[in-house]
Amino acid sequence: MGEKRNIAAFFDFDGTLFTGHLWQGVVKHHIKYKVKLVSVLIYLATNFPLALAGELASKLNIMSEEWYKIKWGEDLATLLKGYKKEEGVRIFKWITHNYFMKLLRPDVMALLQRHRNEDHITVLLSGSFSDFLEIIGHELDIDYIVGTKLEVINDVYSGRIIKPLCFGINKAKLLEEFISQARLNIDFGLSYAYADSILDAPILQLVGNPVAIYPHGELLALAERRGWQILSGSYSPELSQPK
Repeated sequence: MGEKRNIAAFFDFDGTLFTGHLWQGVVKHHIKYKVKLVSVLIYLATNFPLALAGELASKLNIMSEEWYKIKWGEDLATLLKGYKKEEGVRIFKWITHNYFMKLLRPDVMALLQRHRNEDHITVLLSGSFSDFLEIIGHELDIDYIVGTKLEVINDVYSGRIIKPLCFGINKAKLLEEFISQARLNIDFGLSYAYADSILDAPILQLVGNPVAIYPHGELLALAERRGWQILSGSYSPELSQPK
């Protein structure tokens, strides 16, 4: 008899488990404590115009919105440049308790609890920084995290990430690499994935039970076309039982 395979539940973070974004939390922290304000201004002044241009280009089908969102995520590391890792942990804990925990989606958190009750492996999967996700994963009692690694030189954040950003197709690749390295033996056909963006389609397509979280636009159309479960408003999908 072969080794038993595990059922897993993969949760995206920004927009799925909670309604905010990591960059907003970092900016809120820096403004409150009046640190790196010039860096914050440069970050916002650089990336907001790119985001607006990217949204327009995406609507006109000139190019995917993925390119500017990757830059947005990569540049966020500059707001941590020069901090020691222990200082970064303090910042991430502040962000967790003063920003993120207030914006958790109760209905998605209920699904997370149901997976825990079923003894499914839970994985937090996000483009957010791994050091931050470790804190969130501990707070939410999630088994594993897969995120973007920050470059550290002599115990100090360099202001760069270790590419690639855990985003889009690279998110699926990094997840598969993690599962292989951790030897989790996942049954993808019986597993679940929860995400809110069309850019997470590669993750949703990996599993037999994909769930689109408050989808709109392309993701909503894709979910309806493929018959995926949709969580929107008061509707909460049932966990299908393993055969």
